[in-house]
Amino acid sequence: MKDLAVEIKGQVDIFNENEFGRLVDNDVDFKVLGTVCDDKKFGDRCTTDCHAYRYGVCRSKVVRDRTGKLWHVI
Repeated sequence: MKDLAVEIKGQVDIFNENEFGRLVDNDVDFKVLGTVCDDKKFGDRCTTDCHAYRYGVCRSKVVRDRTGKLWHVI
C-alpha cells in the first residue's frame, strides 16, 4: 500500500490509498504531490538525512506536513 502526499487548502497531509479514495469520493479539492518514499524500499535516500538530496542527485522532493514532519516524495 502506497502513501501519497496530498495538498489540501495549502497544507500537506499524508494519506494511504484507502484514505485517498475517500477524498475522491467526497469531492474534496486537492493536489497530489507524489508518492511518499518508503525507507524499506529506497533505503537511506529517503530519510531526512538524505545525502543524495543534499548533493542534488536525489530525484525526490522534501515536503513538510501540517505537523512539521519532513517527507521525501517522488
